[in-house]
Amino acid sequence: ISFKHCAPPAPKMATKAVSVLAVFAWHVQAEPNARMCIKNTGGSCTVSDCYKWREATGGVGCDVGRCFCDDTSCSGIDGGCYTEDHKYTELGAANTSIETTWYTFTNARWPDFVLRTASLSTNSNIYATGDIQDESRFSLVMPPLGQEGEPSFLMYSKKWPDAVVQIADTGEYGDAKYLPACTNIVDSVGSSRPIPNLMMSLVVAPQAAADGTPLVMLKAYWAQQYIYVSQGTTSLSSLPTWGEDPGAGGYWMVNPRLPANSVKALPKFSGVRCSSMCGEVSKDLTMTNVNAAPRASLEGVVIAAILAVLASMRA
Repeated sequence: ISFKHCAPPAPKMATKAVSVLAVFAWHVQAEPNARMCIKNTGGSCTVSDCYKWREATGGVGCDVGRCFCDDTSCSGIDGGCYTEDHKYTELGAANTSIETTWYTFTNARWPDFVLRTASLSTNSNIYATGDIQDESRFSLVMPPLGQEGEPSFLMYSKKWPDAVVQIADTGEYGDAKYLPACTNIVDSVGSSRPIPNLMMSLVVAPQAAADGTPLVMLKAYWAQQYIYVSQGTTSLSSLPTWGEDPGAGGYWMVNPRLPANSVKALPKFSGVRCSSMCGEVSKDLTMTNVNAAPRASLEGVVIAAILAVLASMRA
């Protein structure tokens, strides 16, 4: 499977196409996904109209086998269509008045590492590095809850404004293979990606930081997969996922702090706890230390990695 990720936004293109499906279902000229309004609900409509329950407070139509919200509504977390009185919410940190809050995610096991996207538009991978730049800053946008009950988020990259962190299934022939990726909400040919594939869930980790700050786990909305930093990870290693509690390498401190009411609404991890090679939450992981810690530049991290390799070759 080939993806076009983390690139400048694709030009808006009509997704309407002539199809034999038109004789079976009502087709609309669908508007493309937008940052604060995902149109593709993830529903299908190959031989009939979209389910009526998708008309939550808005309208839905069929576009080449896919259920899209109409021009007055946007998809909620549950795949229903909601009008403007159910707005997308951009999460803001407490005690800030700026329009967009940009969050960083510091790893609990290795607090020198923060989550980051790639710097190049041709690379979709997600990394952990000591470098805090636009690649390692994210905003959290929550669509309407609908009937879902638990919040999930569009985790937008500051570097790539119309791209989100997600966990993709890159397997073939029914074999699941999960990969954290940075993905445009509209692909390179103008096709809007479905909302279930774009969202991430924040799950409260089973252990807090040394100062009591709640830690979160980064989970795919649609699958039981968590992003984590494994032992031996370098700034050049793309991050993997794990289907159960990955241990401290899969816990993250969010900075600045999430609003208290948002943390209360997050689900708590309730699965099987990690039992092997779990690591420990660093005793140095506190909000004070995270705010005070100097961060090496990306160039410095890369140069250090190269020098380490050369030193090992000389040894």
